Amino acid sequence: MTKKAYPVVAIVLGAGAWGMIWYPLRIVAAGGLSGVWLAVVMYAGAAAAGLVLCRGGACAGVSGRVWLALAVLGGVTNIGFVVAVLHDNVLRVTLLFYLSPVWSVLGARVFLGERLPAAAGAGIAIALIGVGMLLWRPSSPALTVFDALALVSGAAFAGANVVLRAQPSVPLAAKLLATFLGVVGVGLAALLVSAHGLPHPRAGIVLAALIAGGLGILAITLLVQYGVTALPVRQSSVLLLAEVVTAAFSQHLLLHGVLTARTLAGALAVASGATLVAVCEA
Repeated sequence: MTKKAYPVVAIVLGAGAWGMIWYPLRIVAAGGLSGVWLAVVMYAGAAAAGLVLCRGGACAGVSGRVWLALAVLGGVTNIGFVVAVLHDNVLRVTLLFYLSPVWSVLGARVFLGERLPAAAGAGIAIALIGVGMLLWRPSSPALTVFDALALVSGAAFAGANVVLRAQPSVPLAAKLLATFLGVVGVGLAALLVSAHGLPHPRAGIVLAALIAGGLGILAITLLVQYGVTALPVRQSSVLLLAEVVTAAFSQHLLLHGVLTARTLAGALAVASGATLVAVCEA
């Protein structure tokens, strides 16, 4: 394998792992550690591991406002995604989150004054049509609370991207640590406000969640970030579709879910529209 292939492999492996993460999350949740508590414990492990990346002043020079913005947005992103993927249709959650390039372009237009190319506008329209196809149900409300969480999660991720575009000098280690700490902080605040009691997981479940965060979450995040940094947006945005593909087929194989024609058409519209928008950002 040549060195040029390393970033490609990294993105495919990392994105594919994100597409499969719902399965181990549901196993841990079945052991008594679920919802926001699962996100808090898992990302506490990731934050502990992330501190190692900030050794030697690697995270220095970042303003407090940027730290806070990345922490809050990162917390909302990951808590929303974890809770949604635990309870909702995996493919739908993944695709609703995959709308983040759409929100990034719109956010950059509003807050940074960047222009909106005609092709990006077309991509937004295609993606939103796909969302309508995914959310439409003949016998139930179009938008569930978990669908809303997936949308908010993707929007928060896009917000963090807008912050980083305005502050391009933020080191990767600082970005990751702020995100991981943000999940813990936002999660604990949400648990306090909602008055959730302490969970009672089976033996070893908390340790498993800490290890999954400290090793798994950190590793797949670094894989994707390495690939995205090393490759042009036009290439990385297509390779990131590995997450959607993996989510679709893992759900089909492990849950025996039925992929209807409308679901497949909506998935194709969201994926192609969001990819077109991402390509236009290059």
